[in-house]
Amino acid sequence: MPVIRLAVRYLTDLAPHDPSGNPVPVPRPQLRCLVKLPGALLPQDGVIDTGAPLTTVPEDLWRPLQAGTDYEWLIFPPGTPTPVGVMAHWRYTFRLARFLAPVTLIDYATAVDRPGVVAAFADSNPPAAGRGLPPVVVGLWGGLLEGGAVAVDRTPGGRVAGELRFP
Repeated sequence: MPVIRLAVRYLTDLAPHDPSGNPVPVPRPQLRCLVKLPGALLPQDGVIDTGAPLTTVPEDLWRPLQAGTDYEWLIFPPGTPTPVGVMAHWRYTFRLARFLAPVTLIDYATAVDRPGVVAAFADSNPPAAGRGLPPVVVGLWGGLLEGGAVAVDRTPGGRVAGELRFP
């Protein structure tokens, strides 16, 4: 069974207090892996988002790819409104595309090819993209995670650890 070990990046912890005034730390780990898009020279940062229905590829990452070679556009029936996505302070319109070659999930020891992935190609980049290339948001459907399992646990030191397992 191939296993992709996920990197963990911690966002700033929230620090609410209980009714007695005691702090209740709320860690916010973000699970990440590398995602190799067809036609791209290097893998890109990917954020695992099980709340996202589709994998979303920001504009800066899909624009260099070649239509007809790396992906094909999927067409909506006439009169269908342009779809809109919203996540983490980012509202964007998108088009759906199907990759013509496998998208590969990678850690530093394992690579898992996922053929026929359908993704939302955003018409913009998330607001934080000014600090380098934006990440691919790896959502539940469209073929990238389907058939796999996300496992999350804690290390003996209490840190979050995660992995993707594929049959």
